[in-house]
Amino acid sequence: MYNSYQGWYQLVNPEKFVKPIDEHMKSYKDGQVNFKSRLELKAIKYADFNKFVQKWSLEPFHVKYVKPTDGKVHRYFIDLFLEFQTGDKFIVEVKSKGETVPPRQPKKQTQKALVNYQRALQTYAVNEAKWKAANKFAEDQGMRFIILTEDELG
Repeated sequence: MYNSYQGWYQLVNPEKFVKPIDEHMKSYKDGQVNFKSRLELKAIKYADFNKFVQKWSLEPFHVKYVKPTDGKVHRYFIDLFLEFQTGDKFIVEVKSKGETVPPRQPKKQTQKALVNYQRALQTYAVNEAKWKAANKFAEDQGMRFIILTEDELG
């Protein structure tokens, strides 16, 4: 998994970085941004070093969505915002590829395997609800919503 690696990254091109609107996530301080996975660090470095990225931000704002497991409205903080020199704007989710596809039913029907499968189904359903809300938000704002995995980030 990619989520055991986290820390602070010192911006090389801080003039491109736009501080988040909502400081709730505390993802920026003193020219550094907080990454929560190796994949997120790769995406941050891509944004920081790519000469075609004009502006970018980490966890810049939230999108409201209805969580299917409790029926309540929650806030989903977008991982990245990218604006290119062409004017194209993207809101980006960074996820490992395995988390972007429905979980497979376990071959062995043990109690533990079934509990883990149910948990994975719920997580996937929540992620789908977030992504659907993010996609609608992006379309309404003239942007595109994309999910980047290790396939795109290497």
